[in-house]
Amino acid sequence: MAGRPRKTDAEKKAKGTLQKCRQNRTQLEIDGRLPEAPPAGLTLEARAAWSMAVSCAPKGLLTALDHGVLERWCRSYAMYRKFAKMVEAGDFEQEHPESGMRSVTPTVSLMIQAHKMMLQCEKELGFTPAARAKVKVDSSEEEDLENAFID
Repeated sequence: MAGRPRKTDAEKKAKGTLQKCRQNRTQLEIDGRLPEAPPAGLTLEARAAWSMAVSCAPKGLLTALDHGVLERWCRSYAMYRKFAKMVEAGDFEQEHPESGMRSVTPTVSLMIQAHKMMLQCEKELGFTPAARAKVKVDSSEEEDLENAFID
């Protein structure tokens, strides 16, 4: 990176030089929880996947540290769906013009790569049944709410 290192919004605010037009829009507000809103730059289908993942995940499973992996999963999900539609439409086999041999199209290979990336992210995030069995979720907040009414 050429030039001076960028200052964080907190540094600018402390010095009194923070302006709305100069705020770092890509900087995450980290309080330990994953934001409900999807990050900027995701496609419509990837944003829908983000919303689905955040709403369906057990409370406390996803944290701010999972942001990058979840974003990668959402992008892979959107790409997989895009390539799957193309394959379902008939773009799965091609014939070589000189030899006449038939082979799968690059679309199929891309779909398989997106699927592999999704599986890897799902294991890391605890989205598969086997991965969920290994993950412990801190449910102390939920227990505190339930116990508050018992007393």
